[in-house]
Amino acid sequence: MSRTTANLLLLFATIIWGTAFVTQTTGMDHIGPFTFSFARFFLGMLVVLPLALIFEKKNIVKIFFKQKLLLLSVLTGFALFLGMGLQQYSLLKSQISNAAFFSTLYVPIVAIISRFLFNNRLTWIIWISVLFCIYGSFLLSTNQSQEVRQSDMLVLFAAFFFAFHIVLIDIFLKNFKSPFSFAFLQYTIVFFCSLIVALFTENPTFSNIKLEWFEIIYTGVLSTGVGYTLQILGQGRASPAPAAIILSMESVFATLAGWIILNQFLDAYKIIGCCCILAGVILVQLFPLYQKNNNQIISK
Repeated sequence: MSRTTANLLLLFATIIWGTAFVTQTTGMDHIGPFTFSFARFFLGMLVVLPLALIFEKKNIVKIFFKQKLLLLSVLTGFALFLGMGLQQYSLLKSQISNAAFFSTLYVPIVAIISRFLFNNRLTWIIWISVLFCIYGSFLLSTNQSQEVRQSDMLVLFAAFFFAFHIVLIDIFLKNFKSPFSFAFLQYTIVFFCSLIVALFTENPTFSNIKLEWFEIIYTGVLSTGVGYTLQILGQGRASPAPAAIILSMESVFATLAGWIILNQFLDAYKIIGCCCILAGVILVQLFPLYQKNNNQIISK
């Protein structure tokens, strides 16, 4: 696979994830957020399971017999459940642009978490990125009701859980190269946790779930299943810098989709806020790559 093809796969994945914010929003007209989540991740399980059985059949069994891998799988799945649950619930009130860009704040948060967990060195660009993100978040939350601001805060909490999710994925895959099996176990945990919450708080019915069939299929099959697969295939061959930029564009595609499809208008403050967060997210990903390349040139 060429790097151009790999970049295109990542771009398709990013477009799918971005536009899925629209279906996440419109998919709650007749069902609650946790009902939507368990239906979505049930389909995600079904999409990923054949890939795990075809390419990693022996690895699924190994995960269950290795305590460390099983614990990592459970913790990662639970972090994803909390992140996705808060994000999905926030979309009842928050605009897609806010939910999408606040969700991307997990990128600088990952760097900060890694500093405390693994003693990774923090470069000065992290703090520049954080300032960009804080200012952008402030602009996104201006001119909004208190109820909407509280909903936006849920996405900020979700970003922390997404960050822990990313850190745990990195730990797992460094110990055991089995992405499809790992994804299946994560989706299974999110499915069961969401189902339990939905049964206690939302009274889901099959007739109501059927009314949201398109949105559930789009997020469950395309976003959760196909998008994840495209990321795995593309990221293995893509250059790090273009891959980082492409994957950061998820929030941009989400905002454009919300603007075009749901007519969620952005004023000047929100546009500047989106640009600040995007700049902060891209900076924190590209600067270490630039620094690494620069050090390699000097060493030669």
